[in-house]
Amino acid sequence: MCIICIDLAKQKLTSAEGRRALGEMRGQLDAAHVAEVEQKLADAEKLADPAKRP
Repeated sequence: MCIICIDLAKQKLTSAEGRRALGEMRGQLDAAHVAEVEQKLADAEKLADPAKRP
């Protein structure tokens, strides 16, 4: 598990901060994990913005 995932799980990182961190770490992560992190960030954004909820 990467530091972005850990901090998202602990709610110590906003989705915007997570996206910035992912931009910095993208080259160090495999494509499958990048996709997983992007999904976690999208889920966090939906929870933060009630208008985006289904």
